[in-house]
Amino acid sequence: MSCGGGSDNGQTPQGAGGAGGAGGAGGATTTATTTTSDGAGGDPGGFGTNVGGTDLTTGTGGAGGSCQQLEIQFEPQTPTVMIVVDRSGSMYSSGYWDPLKTAVLNVVENLQDRVRFGFLTFTGLAGQQCPLLARADGIALNHHAAIAAAYDEASVPPQGKLETPTAMTFNEVVVPELLAFPEPGPRYILFVTDGEPDRCDDVRAECARDDVIGAVQDAHDQGIGTFVFGLGTGALEQHLQDIANAGVGQPVGRPQSGMDAPCFEDAGTYADAGGSATYYTPDPTDATALENELSAAIAGVKSCTFDLQGSIKVDLRNASLGKVLIDGVSVPYDAQNGWTMESATQLVLVGDACEQLKGATEISFDFPCEIIVPR
Repeated sequence: MSCGGGSDNGQTPQGAGGAGGAGGAGGATTTATTTTSDGAGGDPGGFGTNVGGTDLTTGTGGAGGSCQQLEIQFEPQTPTVMIVVDRSGSMYSSGYWDPLKTAVLNVVENLQDRVRFGFLTFTGLAGQQCPLLARADGIALNHHAAIAAAYDEASVPPQGKLETPTAMTFNEVVVPELLAFPEPGPRYILFVTDGEPDRCDDVRAECARDDVIGAVQDAHDQGIGTFVFGLGTGALEQHLQDIANAGVGQPVGRPQSGMDAPCFEDAGTYADAGGSATYYTPDPTDATALENELSAAIAGVKSCTFDLQGSIKVDLRNASLGKVLIDGVSVPYDAQNGWTMESATQLVLVGDACEQLKGATEISFDFPCEIIVPR
């Protein structure tokens, strides 16, 4: 963000020697630009940024007064992604495990300096331990080595009939850990599965699916989004669509059967018609295809919240005088589908504007100096 020289009469910049004359201190403009990579050069998620550092200089325009030149970082918050992988027996016997492992570790390595990653795989042994987890400790930047070690450990399947307690894992482990994570920024679950969930038993499929929809909707209500990947023919297409809808807050269609079953607990909230959120079904035996799809999904977790890093703040009474542009197109000052100031030091894109940013390559900010308050 720069607060640059204005002009005495709209034409002559302040600080240009005596050219300012006696016209007084003219208007000045504050600008900031954050450029995001389009994914080239080893950045498949589009998370590269180029933001200026901090610099403060002062020039004078003769008798007309002075204007500050201020360069300051205006940075997006760092997103957090918990990678959650189904570790049921079919993930090993199908041949999906190794290509997925290669893809996940490549994506984590490429993005670990811009995304905080956590990782766990889950299964269960009926009557013994459920859920049964293998995981990397904590959530952090530069977490590739720990995640690779955990993935190696999980690559040896446990002995016994391996279950898929998805809702239990979300409710008892994944969501509480993400809620407890103290760092700011958007939070997501990236969920990979190859088939039906269960309760560590042979409960009717409709009942276990309802559990999962309820868990994902609860996570979304608490500020945690979910992306879902389905691998192979065992992954039920409608269930994937339902998870995807729940993960972004879209309506989930009412199940066609099973709601009258004794095991059905009405964990989910349903509508007459479901949404159309994106879910992913890459070739599970092709590590490159998996990596591309994983990268595309994570590109959607770009933060829509930008912090002013403590050096200045915005006068909220006149915040609407600022301008925000995405790929050169002006974004409205609108708390529903544009930009707004969450606080004097935090700008947020909401609704349509946030969605627009996720596919963009550049965002810029232009604020008049009179609404910028040094701290």
